[in-house]
Amino acid sequence: MEFTPVSLQAKQELSAKSTIERSVSISSMLYSLGNLYSFLDTYFLGEIDNKAMEEELVSAMIDSLGDEYSYYIPSSSTEEFEEFSEGSYIGLGLYLTKMNPSYIDMEDPRSYMIIIQSPFPGGPADRAGLRPNDMISHINGEDVSQLNAVDASKKLRGTPGEDITITVHRGDAVFDVTLRPERVTNPSTSATMLSGNIGYIRIYSFSQTTADSFSQDLEGLIADGIDSLIIDLRNNGGGIIDSATRIADLFLDDGVILKIRFKEGSGRKETIINATRGTAVPLDMPIAILINGGTASSSEILTGALSDNDRAITVGSKTFGKGISQEVRPFSEGYVQITTGHFYTPSDSDIHHIGISPDIPVEEEEFNEDDMKAYSQFLNDNDIDDFISANPDYNYGNVEKFVDENSESGVPSSLLELLIRNEYIYRMDWDDRPVAEPEYDEALTKAMEALN
Repeated sequence: MEFTPVSLQAKQELSAKSTIERSVSISSMLYSLGNLYSFLDTYFLGEIDNKAMEEELVSAMIDSLGDEYSYYIPSSSTEEFEEFSEGSYIGLGLYLTKMNPSYIDMEDPRSYMIIIQSPFPGGPADRAGLRPNDMISHINGEDVSQLNAVDASKKLRGTPGEDITITVHRGDAVFDVTLRPERVTNPSTSATMLSGNIGYIRIYSFSQTTADSFSQDLEGLIADGIDSLIIDLRNNGGGIIDSATRIADLFLDDGVILKIRFKEGSGRKETIINATRGTAVPLDMPIAILINGGTASSSEILTGALSDNDRAITVGSKTFGKGISQEVRPFSEGYVQITTGHFYTPSDSDIHHIGISPDIPVEEEEFNEDDMKAYSQFLNDNDIDDFISANPDYNYGNVEKFVDENSESGVPSSLLELLIRNEYIYRMDWDDRPVAEPEYDEALTKAMEALN
């Protein structure tokens, strides 16, 4: 059977016809909505709240896209959205995702539960040991399946001084954790020198100031005489793409950093971001990147850029897998966020829903349902303040003492260790907190071994 190639003119005619049909369809829809509004305005017995109607219509339009990252932020939620975007707000300290409730698949819990991308360092959720990819099914006993992303975030903000109990699903384990909202701040970067002249920089999120903060940290470490560098992107849920590409450019003398593709017919051409000449460190300086399931979006851009260009090794566990980007723009008195771009690593890899696998795997410890039930019970029944008051110094001995004193609780020793360390660290001033602790961090230790 032979096929006749479609001519360019025929393609253009089909495209024009499709555009006209869409325009007619939209015009017909708007005309019908106008008629419906006229009917309601004339015959509805009560008063019509035009503002509420507009916000519901816009929300329904965005929801109909069926994209978990696209949503409408109404005027009633703009203050919380702006506070969260600035990196300081009152809540539990969580980056989260929540799929559109219109597209629930009861066989897929990720379609109807809140998914934790990463906790803010030092916040209530972080101190309680919540992890990336933990899922939340209930907030104070209320099912979350019908909440959108904005409503889910609002529910988890809570009220200062009033506890929030969340039901957490981790693998096959299900457990309740009670947390108290407080003002949490998500820092940008922190740095230190490790043994063996290894520099260490942790990037917590990608904001407008992250690239400058990272550059300052790097300059300080270079002045201290580092021979190699570890970049820690664990539990970094992403942020501004430009910050990630600017940091990648510090280590690449040439080559592709990122490719972004847009919808066909949008008028936007593929964007290819290339490295500029010159680097901040010698091209032969060894670099390792720490990653895990909370490494997402812009963090994966930086990871992919350095890994694909053979500029860094990766250590840890597979990343989250968010390979799409969103735009936020004001609309009416709120904001509209929609997915507009699909990004690819320099090797043209699509990581969306796939993630990046590490060169040196270090899997995080798994716990069964009995472990997590004991942990939940321990969190709710024990006042850790009493132990810290009696043992105020943060040191290895007191951490081990806490673990030993609670060895009969049924909670795994590693969870007890994490819990008490988080509580000690959170009580310190930010400048006094340890930036890295290799003795408690297997992935960090593996990265140091690889660099040495």
